Amino acid sequence: MRETFNRQLTEMRQELVSIYANIDLALHDAVDALSEGDKEKAKAVKATTREMDARCAALEQKAFLLIATQQPVASDLRLIQFVIYANFNLARMSNHVRNIAKTAKRCAGRAVPGQLIDLLASEGHLVYRVLSNCVMAIVEDDLRLAASLPVLDEPVDELYKQFFRSLATLGPDDDMDAASRVIMASRMLERISDNAVEVGERLVFLLTGKRRSLDDLRGLDDDDLQEMYATRGAGFAQERDLDEQLAQQIPEVMLESAVDDDGAADDVARSAGDEADEQ
Repeated sequence: MRETFNRQLTEMRQELVSIYANIDLALHDAVDALSEGDKEKAKAVKATTREMDARCAALEQKAFLLIATQQPVASDLRLIQFVIYANFNLARMSNHVRNIAKTAKRCAGRAVPGQLIDLLASEGHLVYRVLSNCVMAIVEDDLRLAASLPVLDEPVDELYKQFFRSLATLGPDDDMDAASRVIMASRMLERISDNAVEVGERLVFLLTGKRRSLDDLRGLDDDDLQEMYATRGAGFAQERDLDEQLAQQIPEVMLESAVDDDGAADDVARSAGDEADEQ
């Protein structure tokens, strides 16, 4: 009976990582579709997000069923709680990715201001870094990686603000409707990054058994972090190699992104990597 329950926990954890990886890949395609004006790629992304929505709904149902039938406690209960909360954020991410794909379809063939496309590509690279660190924190049970998420999210917020400064520089011949849609897509990217940070916050509770802010972890050395880990059940440990394989589907993040006319986007991207490495 216990072996079956552990198997169910393992499968649930792996499904969460698989959904995460697929949403991350869909986000790459959505941003590429908008940058390239590729309507067909945008349509494919929308279809993928619908599939992810269905998988999120099924995972949520499975998690609540385990609570009702197995009455889990301690680390098993925390794992199921984490899956439910992270899954909720993944569903929101999927919706944001779909909105970016919708923008890509509507802007295809239109003269979208180039500086906004460059900014979007830069913001996308920053968000990919947040998502990559978040999923690896989950796969590796790594508090240090979780603590890096707010640091990586800050440049995303700053870059989002640059869109409005760029909007003010556009002229009467620019397609303002298309520009406004791209800015909304940038808002979706910013929200996806926030969702990943929220997942990291809940990961801390999963790993430590205590509710702590990610900011509380900044400045702690490795020994301090190691002492925070709580006892974990078999559902944590079984078949972790598959989790890693699922996470490795996500493309390697390169911060050599496009720049705006002041070169600021590139500076933000570099500073994001430098600050996270210092944590």
